[in-house]
Amino acid sequence: MKIKIKQITLLLFLVNAIFILVNIKYKDEIVSVIPDLDYAKLFFYLGFISFIIYLIRGKLKKTLTFILIITIISFCFSMFFNLRLAKDNYNRIQCNKGMSEYYKYFEFKSCKKIQKRFEEDLINGELKYFQNKYNSALEFEERLKDEYGIELIGINCTQFTSMKCYNNLIKDYIKKR
Repeated sequence: MKIKIKQITLLLFLVNAIFILVNIKYKDEIVSVIPDLDYAKLFFYLGFISFIIYLIRGKLKKTLTFILIITIISFCFSMFFNLRLAKDNYNRIQCNKGMSEYYKYFEFKSCKKIQKRFEEDLINGELKYFQNKYNSALEFEERLKDEYGIELIGINCTQFTSMKCYNNLIKDYIKKR
């Protein structure tokens, strides 16, 4: 039984280490105020230290059980924050892939540039539809995707990550008033 628990703990350690490295690599510099990565690192370090203590102190059975519980719980919390952050990073990366090539075509009062891009996409068969968070016509959008093969650029993409962070600060301010 101890070997299985050690193996589970070691697996949690390795998966968390990989997630932390990936999340550090794809960290969004704009929303670095969101502490998920810091929490993931904190619980990872706590789990790592307690696992080292568990491996060093092999004589005290009661203490070892308590330390092992702390280790597993710490790695689970770290995994939770890592997965949350990985989901946000994945969504942001997908949005950037879909939107980045269109930034230069967005103009305030003119549609000339974007019309040229539309014609290029039409010829290449790479049409995209940018969903609107506040005016979503789900049936229409599903029909575009299913019947016409048009790629939908998600609702999360039309509101950039930095805007979401700013909006959360506004919401907190209003709640306090």
